Amino acid sequence: KQEIQMDKNKGYFTGDVKVQVGDVVVQSPRADLDLEPETKKPSLATFFDKPYANQVKGNKKHEVKADIIKVSLIKKVITAQGNAQTNVIEEAKPLLIITSEMQEYDTNTNLMKAMGSVVINYEDMVATSDKAFALMDKNGDVHNIKLSSRATIKQDKSIIKGDNIQYSKLRQDIIVSGNTLSDVTFENGDRVIINARSQQYDRKSNMIMATGTVHVIYADYVADGPKAIMHINPKTNKPEKIIFIGRSKIV
Repeated sequence: KQEIQMDKNKGYFTGDVKVQVGDVVVQSPRADLDLEPETKKPSLATFFDKPYANQVKGNKKHEVKADIIKVSLIKKVITAQGNAQTNVIEEAKPLLIITSEMQEYDTNTNLMKAMGSVVINYEDMVATSDKAFALMDKNGDVHNIKLSSRATIKQDKSIIKGDNIQYSKLRQDIIVSGNTLSDVTFENGDRVIINARSQQYDRKSNMIMATGTVHVIYADYVADGPKAIMHINPKTNKPEKIIFIGRSKIV
């Protein structure tokens, strides 16, 4: 059933509703449509009762699920509210899963915003925060992930925490700032705990660089200094050495 009330600038749709906006398809049991008062053109579509939206780009499928989904027909922005979940799937295999209270996806800039109890499953990482941003390219591949407010990344037995965390797939590094903590357990069981104002984990060079009131705990060693660099053996994935720069103290 479809009903358009031109005098109220509203449209009402019920029963197997399916709307296509560009390459985005949204399906739901019920939807409302807002019209621009002057032009009477559709401006905002609101889908209720756990709608489902998807966008296919090449061999990747971008899915959005939520209690309510709003689609700006002018700005091409999708907003998911309540139990929001975004999946990026390639050949039936999930590449990225984001769950949060609310999400916003701009189909023009390919920027995803997630807010409230954010959980991100990506590659070998599980990330949590209060707010997150994920930038994707035109093919649906993730380039950058930014986490803010109580951010945490878990990889295997290692944990990284900070006020803000940024992951770059192109640079293959993780940059952490504000009350940072790295609790890294290596394959041989060695454990290193690093506290600092900021930290950077460079996967290409296999280094962890910490700056600003650095505090390191390793085996029976406790060290403090302004800057520290830990080198990891790329073949054995074991800590090889830690270099302290500036006036440091090791106990």
